[in-house]
Amino acid sequence: MVNEHSRLRIQDLERELASGSTIPSVTQGPSMSSHSHTQTTPTPPSVQASWRARTDARVRLLCSLNRAGNALCAWHDSRRERRAYPPRMAPPGYLNCGCTFEEALFEESLSRHGVGSYHPGESVRMDPALRNPLFRLLQTRYGYQDGDFERDPRTGEWVEGEGNVLWERKLAQGTVNVRKNRTDERR
Repeated sequence: MVNEHSRLRIQDLERELASGSTIPSVTQGPSMSSHSHTQTTPTPPSVQASWRARTDARVRLLCSLNRAGNALCAWHDSRRERRAYPPRMAPPGYLNCGCTFEEALFEESLSRHGVGSYHPGESVRMDPALRNPLFRLLQTRYGYQDGDFERDPRTGEWVEGEGNVLWERKLAQGTVNVRKNRTDERR
């Protein structure tokens, strides 16, 4: 089901690219450079207004420091590798492992769509050597931003339960339960 959706989305984006339609670039974080974005999914005003709030809540929730003063992506959190930055010393927009906030949010979003995993103890994760080039390709070619996978491709509205209200509530509760019940999705 996800593969079919992805295939159709790619065809729509390629059709849009061929017709020459672009929208101005939107800078979102430290690693987002100016790109012309192709867009086939409309972005209603209600989504535009909540997009930044949603991303900010996700950053505060998923990219916050742990007790040791480190903020790590899921991949590096499961490994005992040397950190790129000492505790509490990562530059703005970066985690201690050297990954950007955008890359960590992308990794989490992929895991909720069945690509890799995010939670400790799960065996398959998205290796940054694969994640980062895929992330850059999607940014460059299709103008990917955090939240694109969680929008309805026809209406542009947030898929149920994916808007800023959900993430702000999770932030207020101080919990991250991003794992969906996969058995419900397969039925």
